[in-house]
Amino acid sequence: MSIISIHDVRIDLSTYFCTQIGTRKMVSKMGRLLLCVLCAFWVSISFAQENQAIGTLYLSGKVVNENKRGLQSTIYIYRGSELVREFPTTKIGKFNFDVAMQDSITLVIYEAEHVSKTILVSTKIHPAKQKKDHMFPFFIDLYPVGRIPSHIDLDRPVGKIVYAGGQFVYDSDFMKKANAELKEYIKE
Repeated sequence: MSIISIHDVRIDLSTYFCTQIGTRKMVSKMGRLLLCVLCAFWVSISFAQENQAIGTLYLSGKVVNENKRGLQSTIYIYRGSELVREFPTTKIGKFNFDVAMQDSITLVIYEAEHVSKTILVSTKIHPAKQKKDHMFPFFIDLYPVGRIPSHIDLDRPVGKIVYAGGQFVYDSDFMKKANAELKEYIKE
C-alpha cells in the first residue's frame, strides 16, 4: 500500500476496516460501533490538522504625538460596527496584536483631546499564500485638537492595510486621498 497523504491513509484505513468487517463477520456490534467512532475521530483529526496551517498577520507599532514622542492611547478593534476588542498601548505608545487570515477589521487609535485615526485591515488573500505568518510594523501619529472632546470616527479611515506583491502594505492611493481629507477635517 503506497501512502501519499493523510487523506490516502484515511481512505485506505476505512476501506480496509470496512472490507474486514464485511467479510469476516467476526466483529461484534460493539466492535463495529467502536470502529466507526475511531474512523470518525481519525477524520476529524486530519481535518483539524489541515485547518491549523492558516497563517496570521502580526501588527505591531507605536503611537506617537506631534513631537514624535510615544503617546499612551487606546486601541479599539471593530468587525463591521461591532467592537471586538479594546486594549491600551504601553506608556510609550507601543502595541501588538494579531489578525487571522481571511478577516477584515477596523483598527481605531484613540486618545482624548487628539484626533482619532482609523485604519482598515484586510487579510483576505489567495488561499495558497495564507499558510505563512506575516508581520506589519508601523508608526501612527495623533494630533491634538485642544480641549475639544474627541470621538471615535469609523467613517473617516486614514489608511488601509492590504496584501500586495507578496506582503502586507499600506494602500498608497487610499492613503493619499484619506490624509488630504483628514487635513481638511483638522483645519475645521
